[in-house]
Amino acid sequence: MKNITTLLFLLISITTFSQEQFFVGEDSELLIGKTLTLKEGKSFYSGFYKDSKIKKLLYKDGVGNNPDKLKGLEFTVTGTMENPNKYNLGKDLVLVLENEKTGKVYYAYDPKHADLFLLDVVGGLTPPEGFLCKRLESEKDKFSSKTTTRTPTQYEYSISKIEENGENTIYLRLQSYGTTLNINKKGLKILFSDGTVIEKPDVDVKYKSASGTKGWTYSCFIRLEEEDIKTLTTKTITDYSLYIYEREMKSANALELREYLKCMTE
Repeated sequence: MKNITTLLFLLISITTFSQEQFFVGEDSELLIGKTLTLKEGKSFYSGFYKDSKIKKLLYKDGVGNNPDKLKGLEFTVTGTMENPNKYNLGKDLVLVLENEKTGKVYYAYDPKHADLFLLDVVGGLTPPEGFLCKRLESEKDKFSSKTTTRTPTQYEYSISKIEENGENTIYLRLQSYGTTLNINKKGLKILFSDGTVIEKPDVDVKYKSASGTKGWTYSCFIRLEEEDIKTLTTKTITDYSLYIYEREMKSANALELREYLKCMTE
């Protein structure tokens, strides 16, 4: 019975891992040959077109696309291109899609905003090993031997590595949001998909006014120890909390955080 339970857990873990959805951003060629389907649970759908000029909406419904007609369709990505319609602001890249029912259609998307991407890869998508390393940015200090390597800016997290005098130190920043103000508070908790928990009750939680809202942005900046790095590079974050301010991490960000940290420790 114990062996059966263990096997089921492993199968669930493998299935969960395989369903991770890596947002390709500007690297749209990674999707060529993949099968995509509509991401469910969105309040508005747009970006699907019948023509290569990106002007005629597919299954037009007001100013967007009718999700009921798109739901359940599977598309094969046969190519990518730049958006020729300069009035389609923000949607700079286009996926060329094939489906038996619709024929060739086009999906325009903004490579800078993962939240607005309306397709999932059937079976999931993870970046090729080491692929994200090229997105890291390094800066050499003019007056010392220090080199700082950083991840691209994200609201939820950032990672930075300081190399100086032959030593490497890696820091993790996490942010959350709250509608109430709490000053001089402590406590960080990180939850992982396999049930693992990292707790750091003595971590200082900083605050600042959240731009454009009546709330507050809470953050922490911690030095990662060897055991932290081992956990963060082999497991996937689902949620974290700063003091009482809990946040479910976006799945694409959780995947990228894990892979970026691998780049920094290899």
